[in-house]
Amino acid sequence: MIVNGTLGLPLWCVIMNPVVFHAIGLLLRATKNDITTAALELFFEKGYESTSIRMITSKVGLEVGSFYYHFASKDEVMEAAIDLFFSSYEEQMRLIVNTDSENSRGMLTRYIDYIHEATQDFRTQYLNKLHWSILGAIREHTMLIMKKYIREILELYVEKEIFTAQGTDIDIAINLLAFGVGGSILYQSREEYEQQQPDMKKRITQILGLPDEG
Repeated sequence: MIVNGTLGLPLWCVIMNPVVFHAIGLLLRATKNDITTAALELFFEKGYESTSIRMITSKVGLEVGSFYYHFASKDEVMEAAIDLFFSSYEEQMRLIVNTDSENSRGMLTRYIDYIHEATQDFRTQYLNKLHWSILGAIREHTMLIMKKYIREILELYVEKEIFTAQGTDIDIAINLLAFGVGGSILYQSREEYEQQQPDMKKRITQILGLPDEG
């Protein structure tokens, strides 16, 4: 006898079928991605405080209860939305680090230059459209990402004996670069940063004892 197309099999047998299980997994991931994308759009438009979970689920045609299957809170979907926004930027950062790993001299300069250009592109596309509460979250996330990739670069420099440092010396260098240079890029105008850029790069190489990267 066929019951709901399952040949009378218990529901758990149907779900545990590898093909069905895979299809369900794909559907759940797609739903989670839809919620994250909708949340990102609403956060950008209305800000964090003015965006409700109901607004997010309504945008993708779901009930509020469905949200909690994928996320524990609005804070959690906010983190996922910011990660989604940064995914394309991180692809480019990863490309710089991976591509230049064999020819590592100048990697730090190329990475900082990319952050500068990406910041200018972001300002052109989003600055006048973005809610202030989200702008702060993006700046904070940018600093965290910069610290992660700067650490990778400096650890590669140590490995290749380009930069000599131990323990907390690397942490100090990372903070100097992320909050010093990164802060200048994020909070200064393009003109202000580019005017200071040559002297800033020179001082960084002197303070950290790095070779002149040009």
